[in-house]
Amino acid sequence: MGKLEPSQSEALSLRELVEHLRCRAENLELLDRLVSSFKQEVEHHHQVADSLKHGLQLVQQIVEEREAFFNLSLDMLCIATTSGQFHKVNHAFEQALGYAPGELLTYKFFDLVHPDDLERTQQEVNKLSEGIDTVSFDNRYQHKNGEYRWLNWTTPAPIPGSSFLYAVARDITLQRQRDAHTLFLASHDALTGLANRWRFNEELEASFARLKRHTDKTFALLLLDLDKFKPVNDHYGHQAGDLVLKAISQRLNATKRETDVLCRLGGDEFALLAPGADATDADLIAQRMRKEIQRPVDIGDADVTLDVSIGIALASENFSDAGAFLKVADEAMYTAKRNKGNCAH
Repeated sequence: MGKLEPSQSEALSLRELVEHLRCRAENLELLDRLVSSFKQEVEHHHQVADSLKHGLQLVQQIVEEREAFFNLSLDMLCIATTSGQFHKVNHAFEQALGYAPGELLTYKFFDLVHPDDLERTQQEVNKLSEGIDTVSFDNRYQHKNGEYRWLNWTTPAPIPGSSFLYAVARDITLQRQRDAHTLFLASHDALTGLANRWRFNEELEASFARLKRHTDKTFALLLLDLDKFKPVNDHYGHQAGDLVLKAISQRLNATKRETDVLCRLGGDEFALLAPGADATDADLIAQRMRKEIQRPVDIGDADVTLDVSIGIALASENFSDAGAFLKVADEAMYTAKRNKGNCAH
């Protein structure tokens, strides 16, 4: 019996089946490639997500470190716009000026600047806007209690295109007060609080400099030497003498004009610079001063009475220098001392 051949229809069905299988195989391969591609894409997105997560964590760390530095710094830190609006301030800044958290953000910093410092501050902000850094700039800011505090500023110029200023300040009020006190001690007499000889020489030189520029800026100089003062020290002691000098100084200071400069030159010698005074004015000033000095001074156990000799010199452009002028006043004072009964010469 011979082998059976498949019919033509059966052969066709097999070919269709093969083609169908081939198509399915191709689709499966395509699907595998798509799945593989999707897996790679998912893996890439996971990597990007991990990278973004790491980046966000790093940014968050930087932000937290910046906030910690900003809020925990002992320096006064602030961020403000070039138009003057506070944008952010740290606790040290609020504490130094006495404001509650967030309260300063309702202010422009120009509102707190001392009126006398406002123009200089605006000029400094203008320089910052032009790209010039601020290094060690001092001005006064108003504390919430109404007092003013001296602040020292360091501020880099804003980067191009930015209107924000990142500023660091230090409260230097105590330093300023110490400097002012040191200057006061250098220019004032420790016992009486009046200007001392150094300050007198400075004022006398300045008066002559003005007179050279403007010949109408004349002035008078009165040199005073107390009479009968040495017996006070000899009889009652130096402590009593100091009481007398302080009392006389207070009286003279109360009688001088606002523009006059009263100095203690040393010992029982005083000087008064009287801007704009002529001979008549100077004589009236001398008489008022003598009247105050002649009033008895209570030193506790007794009252002491003094007198004074006064030499007067009137400044003019004829004097070559302050030294020559001072010599004239000194000679006039000793002439008055020799002429008893005539206190001023």
